[in-house]
Amino acid sequence: MKKMDKNEIYMNIFLFFNFFLLQIFTEILLWHNFTWSFLFNFTIIFMPFWFFITQYLIKKDKMFNLHPANYWLSFLIILDLGIIINIFSLKYFSDPSITPLFVAVTITLMMNFYLGFLSSLVFAFYFSFLIGSPLKTFISLFIIGLTSAYLSKKIYSRVRIVIPFLGATISQIIIYLIYKDFEYLAIPQIFISNLVQMLFVLGVLPYLEYITRIYSDIGLLELGNLNHPLLRKLSLNASGTYYHSLIIANLVESAAESINANPILLRVGAYFHDIGKSLRPLFFTENQRGINPHDKINPKLSALILNLHVTKGKELAKKYKLPILIEDLIVQHHGTRIKRYFFHKNMESNENLPPDLFKYPGPIPQFKEAAILMIADNIEAITRSMKEINKKNIEEKIDNLIQDLFFEGQLDDCGLTLGEIKKIAHSMTETILNMNHSRISYPEIPKELLKEVNKIEN
Repeated sequence: MKKMDKNEIYMNIFLFFNFFLLQIFTEILLWHNFTWSFLFNFTIIFMPFWFFITQYLIKKDKMFNLHPANYWLSFLIILDLGIIINIFSLKYFSDPSITPLFVAVTITLMMNFYLGFLSSLVFAFYFSFLIGSPLKTFISLFIIGLTSAYLSKKIYSRVRIVIPFLGATISQIIIYLIYKDFEYLAIPQIFISNLVQMLFVLGVLPYLEYITRIYSDIGLLELGNLNHPLLRKLSLNASGTYYHSLIIANLVESAAESINANPILLRVGAYFHDIGKSLRPLFFTENQRGINPHDKINPKLSALILNLHVTKGKELAKKYKLPILIEDLIVQHHGTRIKRYFFHKNMESNENLPPDLFKYPGPIPQFKEAAILMIADNIEAITRSMKEINKKNIEEKIDNLIQDLFFEGQLDDCGLTLGEIKKIAHSMTETILNMNHSRISYPEIPKELLKEVNKIEN
C-alpha cells in the first residue's frame, strides 16, 4: 500500500476540517430549526464515510491528480458556496428552494461531468440528512443534480447555461409533484431559486477561474482572444513563432476532435505554448533572417537558452494567471527530448559533455492533450523543412516521429492508446495536406489586352 506524503496528509486534514466547519456553520444558522443531534450524528457517523468516499472517487480523475491543490480548492469552494446558499434558502424559504444547480453546473463546466456527477452525490447526501426523509430527498436532489451536470456538458457560451437551468427546473417540479403534496406556491419558488443560482454561476465563474486557475471551456475561449497581452507581445517580438503557433492550433484542434480530447484547451494552449520565445526571439530559427546567433556561441550555452523558453514561458503563465493546464502544455510539449542539433555539434567539438545537458527540462507529457501538442510541434517543424509535401512523405515523417517518441519514452505517461495515435496521425496528415494544397497556375495575359478589356468594360 502506497504511503501518503506530507502534502497528502495536510490536504486530508484540511478537507476534514472543512467538512467539520461546514457542519458547525449549518447548526448555528439553523439553530432554531435543528438540534445539536444533527451535528453529532452527521459528524460522528456519516461525515467520515462521506469524506473518504469523496476522496477515493476524486483521486480516480487524471486531471485532478495532476494538480490536486487547485482542483480540491475549486471543488470545495464551489461545494461550500452551494451548500451555504441553499442553507440560507432553507432557513428563509422552504424545501422546494433547495437545488444543486449551482454546484453541479459550475463543477461540470470547470472540471468535467464525472466530478459534476460526484458533487451532486455529495450535495444530495448532505441535504438528505438535513431536511429529513433521507431516501426521498436524496433521490430527488441527486436526479436534479445529475440532470444539471449532464446538460452542462459541451457548453461553450454563457447564454447556453439557460439549458441546464430549464432542465433542472422542469425535473425539480416533476419530482416535487411526484414525491410531495401539490402546492402552487412551490412552482414559482423552484423557478426563482434556480434562476438566482443560474445568475450566480454566471457572476462568479470568471472569478473562480482566475483564483483557482481551473478554467471552463467558456473561460478558455475568452482567453483565446488573439488580443491577449502575451499573444500581442509574441506577434510583435517573434512573428515567426506567432505564425508557427497558429498553424499548430489548427493541427492540434482537429487531432483532439478525432479522439474526443479537449480541442478548445489544445487550440488555446497552442497559442500560448511558445510564449517564452518572445523574450529572446532571434535564437529560434523561425524568427531568424539569415543570421543565426548560435553560430557564435558554444552548444552548451545554446541548449541552456533553448531551455529558457520553457522555464520563462512557465513564469509568464503564472504571472498572467493562465490556466494551470496551459502551464502544463508549456512545460511538457518538449518533454525531456534531447536537442539533437546541439548535441551533435557538441560531439563534433570533442567536448564530450553529458547528454543530460542537452535535454529539455520536462516533464514528459502527463495527459493526452500534452502528447498531441508534442507531436504537432515536431511535425510542423519537420514539414516546414520539406521540399515536397505529399501524403506519402507526411505519413512517413509522422510514423518516424512517433517511433522516435516511443523509443525515447516520451509517450509513456500520457494515456494515449495505439488506436488513438493512429487517428491523431491521420488527422494531422489531412490537416497538413489541406493547409498546403496546390493551386492551378494562371496563364499569362498580355498587359495591352487587359487594358483594352478594362476600357471596353468602362
